[in-house]
Amino acid sequence: MKVLLIQPPIEDFYLTEIRTYPLGLLYLGTLLKKNGVDVSILDCLKPYKKKTIPLPKEFNYLKEVYSEKEIGPLKLFGAYYRFGLTDDEIIKKVCELSPDYIGITCNFTAYFNIVAALAEKIKAVFPNTKIIIGGYHATVYKEDILLKHSCIDKVISGSDENDFLRVLGLPEDESHCFTRTVPDRSLINSSYYKMHRKNFSFLIATRGCPRKCTFCTVASMHGSNFIKRSVASILEEMSYLCHHENVRVFDFEDDNLSLDRNWFDELLAGVTETFRNDDIRLYAMNGISAETLSEELLQKMWQAGFRNLNVSLVTAQDSLKEKLRRPFLNEQFELVVKAAVLLGFEVTAYLIIGLPDQTKEDIQETIEYLSGLNVLIAPSIYYPPPGTEQFSELVAGNRVDPDNWISFRSSVFPVETDFLSRKDLVYYFQYIRMLNFYNEIKKKYASALGSIADLNSISPFLLENIDVQRATEEEIGIAQLKEYLASGKMLRIYRK
Repeated sequence: MKVLLIQPPIEDFYLTEIRTYPLGLLYLGTLLKKNGVDVSILDCLKPYKKKTIPLPKEFNYLKEVYSEKEIGPLKLFGAYYRFGLTDDEIIKKVCELSPDYIGITCNFTAYFNIVAALAEKIKAVFPNTKIIIGGYHATVYKEDILLKHSCIDKVISGSDENDFLRVLGLPEDESHCFTRTVPDRSLINSSYYKMHRKNFSFLIATRGCPRKCTFCTVASMHGSNFIKRSVASILEEMSYLCHHENVRVFDFEDDNLSLDRNWFDELLAGVTETFRNDDIRLYAMNGISAETLSEELLQKMWQAGFRNLNVSLVTAQDSLKEKLRRPFLNEQFELVVKAAVLLGFEVTAYLIIGLPDQTKEDIQETIEYLSGLNVLIAPSIYYPPPGTEQFSELVAGNRVDPDNWISFRSSVFPVETDFLSRKDLVYYFQYIRMLNFYNEIKKKYASALGSIADLNSISPFLLENIDVQRATEEEIGIAQLKEYLASGKMLRIYRK
């Protein structure tokens, strides 16, 4: 029996390449291989490539927002791209492998149209091949998908890899468990996955979340029980990757890596001891919840190899956080961030712009609050998260179209409210970019740069006399800053 597992292409304005490591397919492929299945993984996003494609008609309103000609540090997105293999290239790979079953990852609602189109094309050429999809979107919309897409034979819900064995007619592997499985990286070309020019790998140490944030999707996929791998098994996996595949950069893709402080403390101590003679770097790009951290834990994270800290404030309005059931208040967040900065961490703090019932004043307060904490401010534009309590409430109140799947993504500014127009969302997104650029050059030149005169000392150009065809991005940004300080206006710059 042959099975081909596919990570499909993506169509959007951007792709964060280092976040596409196919760890979920590796867990599934490892189980299939262990049970005698001839399994292959096709990561359609590797090697990295992109092609400009027409903007979907649903996004025509963005022609007033995005431009390929915009330049400078305030630049928003430009062209719309297809990232990864073409459908014809994928069909060719399927022909070469001739699988009996094809499994396609379907995590993101906004990209389901790509999965459906691919499944239809494969089915047209290989009508006897069974097509199975799984992932978050597949879990939430299982019945709808099966009803409307006859080219898809089965939909698997949740994260239990044994469900795939059952679809294949094979007995459940009772020995298989997420906590005891080490993914077989021989199923992928590991040379494709690099960060800082070093070999790179995702890790997952926990699953599930007992928190009940109203907009969070984790429990819908992985459940509300918090399941941890043993520290010994994680260290064994890391040691193999480090010493046999020369992996030096590890990203824990957990949603709650530090939820159990004692376990996390043990993990950090184990990593520090095991890799004391290896130059490794650790990340938790999915973020770490601030309320689980302390200065002592931050020190241990540093010793283990963390140098970056991603934390999510969401909003500085404690009353709104409570409504969203976020587990911490501003005071806790601030203590952790300040301690991390003092230790030397590069801190990225996330906020959400465009939440239901959020006002301009709420957003401005959050931006001002984060501006005082010496962090990189990372705005996430709100989109309706299917499968969550908040999504159900918005649909019941006729505040979102539950069938507008292609728009459920941050890059298209999908939701306008009574308090925030799309123009407002674009303004705050770009305003934060300006603040981050301002902080960046203040660090670079070790100066407060609080006036136009100060900025003139590092670049003399103004928007009215700068040659945008020859100017550097920094020179353009400084000219934009001068304009803002003089008039309060953010002006966007375009090449001819």
